Amino acid sequence: MSKFVDSIIGHAIGDAMGVPTEFCIREKLLQHPVKEMISSDKVGQPAGAWSDDTSMEICTIESFIEYGNFNYSDIMHKWIEWINEGKYTANGDTFDVGRTCLSAIRQFTNGIEPVECGLKDEMSNGNGSLMRILPVALYSYSKKLPDDEIIKLTNEVSSLTHGHNISKLGCYIYVKFVIALLQGKTKEDAYSFIQGLDYSMYDEDSIKKYDRLLKANIKDLSIDEISSKGYVVDTLECSLWILMNAKNYKEVIISSTNIGNDTDTIGAIAGSMAGIIYGINSIPKSWLDKLLRKDYLIDLALKFEKKISYLKKDVILGTIIGDIAGSRFEINDCKTGKDFELLHDSYGRFTDDSVMTLATAEALLRCNNDFSDLKNIAINTYVEIGRKYSTCGFGGSFYNWIQSEDHKPYGSYGNGSAMRIGPVGVLNKDIEQIKNIADIFTNISHNHEDSIKGAEAVCVAIHMALNNKTKEDIKNTIESKYFKIDDSREELMSKKEFHINCVETVKQSLIAFLDSYDFEDAIRNAIAMGGDSDTIGAITGSIASAYYGIPDDLCSQALKFLDDYLINIYNRFNEKVGVVNV
Repeated sequence: MSKFVDSIIGHAIGDAMGVPTEFCIREKLLQHPVKEMISSDKVGQPAGAWSDDTSMEICTIESFIEYGNFNYSDIMHKWIEWINEGKYTANGDTFDVGRTCLSAIRQFTNGIEPVECGLKDEMSNGNGSLMRILPVALYSYSKKLPDDEIIKLTNEVSSLTHGHNISKLGCYIYVKFVIALLQGKTKEDAYSFIQGLDYSMYDEDSIKKYDRLLKANIKDLSIDEISSKGYVVDTLECSLWILMNAKNYKEVIISSTNIGNDTDTIGAIAGSMAGIIYGINSIPKSWLDKLLRKDYLIDLALKFEKKISYLKKDVILGTIIGDIAGSRFEINDCKTGKDFELLHDSYGRFTDDSVMTLATAEALLRCNNDFSDLKNIAINTYVEIGRKYSTCGFGGSFYNWIQSEDHKPYGSYGNGSAMRIGPVGVLNKDIEQIKNIADIFTNISHNHEDSIKGAEAVCVAIHMALNNKTKEDIKNTIESKYFKIDDSREELMSKKEFHINCVETVKQSLIAFLDSYDFEDAIRNAIAMGGDSDTIGAITGSIASAYYGIPDDLCSQALKFLDDYLINIYNRFNEKVGVVNV
């Protein structure tokens, strides 16, 4: 899943869970722990309402999306709108504004420069900058900023409200820890990493405040040694103590919710880190369903990611990722729903879906835009590459077709025509030309009406997605020209039916795409349906990659599964046809 979504939703859930228990006594909470998202009578908020932690973070992100950088004046103006107008809140109600943050915002209204507004006395070291600094970590990771730039940016964003070195250092430790998690480090390795950093750019007295965190192992302390008050050092210690001792996202949030005192902020900070580690699909559905404005927050995270990151509309690689991700679940359905490691180094592999997709790309390269002899070129290319990868998982009929010397179509209605057709949808042709080319590739083996429909539908969906058509446009076009898409994803997940019929498989793939919010979510939807997981994943990936684009780090990870021969085809096709960056 998008780590932007994972961390931002993880933050908001922890915040909302902690609102009702903020300032409650730890001992009473531990005796009667809160384990579900409930309303807060103290501040008059319904279940799922998040507080200033998430609102101030949202202001920062909204500003970045608007300006493409951290515009400090605009961030301050948005905080004023939040306080005065209830904008950027869960339900139009501003509550729980920290005194230090409020004082800094008042400084700005009095004409003080934004980075000078933060209070600088040692008594003004609450957690108000730490609770909203996540966007800096996401940006710094995505842009691969050097340490000096990370320090400068972190210090400045903290100084909008909290200008003392203790607060700025706490933010920097958190930012570097989050970056380590985003790089794929375990929480233990991330912790060792921050302990080994050079903090000499901060004064010795400030560094000493973090000795328990940086010179010992915070995990080994007892709960009685952990303070959950609003002091920035306490909050960072408590959040990391919870994270290091918990086994999953749910444990992190239940612990933070019932730790007492500043539970919403501790939940937000711990939740953001746990979100990165365990992903949004590890969050209990009952919590997600109650989170107010969940869809807005997800959309915001994706817009922020798109503004910062490079996403590739790479249809071939989208197909390959879906194939590899689904390959280990084809016989044994995914038992954990959408919560699984996407590209597993030990168990994932490319199958016939990837091989034949690249064979289609190779045939198109050999045509060199002259399709007069495409049928023979396609047959020869499929046979040549198919025989080279004869053990990659072909169905029996197609395997026999490859191995024989008589390459006539055999009336198949199977999904093999749709799994391999993605490169055709990428061609810079009009839709009728694309359909004609898809039919040639299909009819050489799968000359059944359902195979032709399925392959054409995939190409049409890819072509429309690459040309920025909406999901509604794509759905309406497929339904008017090919078949109805009337099942829900939940129904298909509960049935877990194994279809080899091309139309049925393409329907499943389209539903997985239509009910997704980013590329990875689409792939997880596809595999969670069960059945022919590698092929559903491959077809879904071809369409979702054209619509959303794929994060660059996921592209790099997927290419490691291919051998040099297949990578050579992939590189030559992309050089010839091009990949859209968004």
